Amino acid sequence: MATSINSTALDFTSIKNNLKQFLSAKEEFADYNFEGSGLNNILDVLAYNTHYNGLIANFATNESYLGTAQLRSSMVSLASALGYIPGSVSSSEAVINLSTDLSSVSSRPNLLSIPSGKTFTSTIDESVYTFQTKETLIAYDDGSGLYNFTNLSDSTDITIYEGTSKSKRFIVAPYADNTVYVIPDENFSIDSMVVKVYESSSSSSYSEYENILTATDITDESRYYYIKEAPNGFYEMTFGNGSTLGIIPTAGEVITIEYLSPSGSISNGGILFTPSTGITVNSETYDLNVTTISNSEGGTEKESIESIRKNAPFQFASQNRMVT
Repeated sequence: MATSINSTALDFTSIKNNLKQFLSAKEEFADYNFEGSGLNNILDVLAYNTHYNGLIANFATNESYLGTAQLRSSMVSLASALGYIPGSVSSSEAVINLSTDLSSVSSRPNLLSIPSGKTFTSTIDESVYTFQTKETLIAYDDGSGLYNFTNLSDSTDITIYEGTSKSKRFIVAPYADNTVYVIPDENFSIDSMVVKVYESSSSSSYSEYENILTATDITDESRYYYIKEAPNGFYEMTFGNGSTLGIIPTAGEVITIEYLSPSGSISNGGILFTPSTGITVNSETYDLNVTTISNSEGGTEKESIESIRKNAPFQFASQNRMVT
């Protein structure tokens, strides 16, 4: 006689059969036709409920371990506990030379300047993508009216990055532990972000903070932030508690986060890059000449679940150390 219900079955049919076997062993249900009675509906409900609870318990257990998790949110959370930050979407990069010919201009300037954020477009597989510079470009008259632009390293090889420029602004509230600033953009590029902290909303002077992953030494005067992917796919930034990462923003200050929202790998392979506008000299606009040195490449998607599963334990084991 069955005195307990077999609890090892997981599928609906087996669970229901176990329930019927248990009841049929009772004297009051001897020779009872379970399939042709109203009790059959109750057994269905009990079996479904048990089946669902078994599935939930199984999923919850799997999602609790790095080796078995299937959801990205679970994988990101588990990797975070190991100090691993999954890679975000990254911009495709191209290298160009940029020049303009003002030989026809009678009173031309000695120096031309193009501020950062100059945009270019490129068509890849019939889709148009926007690339832009990240630094100020300058060019001097070579004596004949030809201007070859250089970057801050005095090189004519200028790198442009694919993506849409975006920014997020926060006003620092009175101090609270674990203040988190959320960037609601799943295509956020960690590598492109620039964090500036202004004394007030009307101030033009700012202090720039750096990613903690770039730190080699932390002092009381250091200014670092920590950025990570949240389980919902957005990104969260924190500044520490005022001692572990150095100086933190104080109440009333304004935080601005500037970043690119790139398209990822689909923007790789750009060959021709067209300036969105020319350059204005003496109220006249002149063409900018672009020569492609290297096609766009290096754009990637967010790090995959399987990549996180593989790399997170390795980084945790090595603790970012190198043994030679």
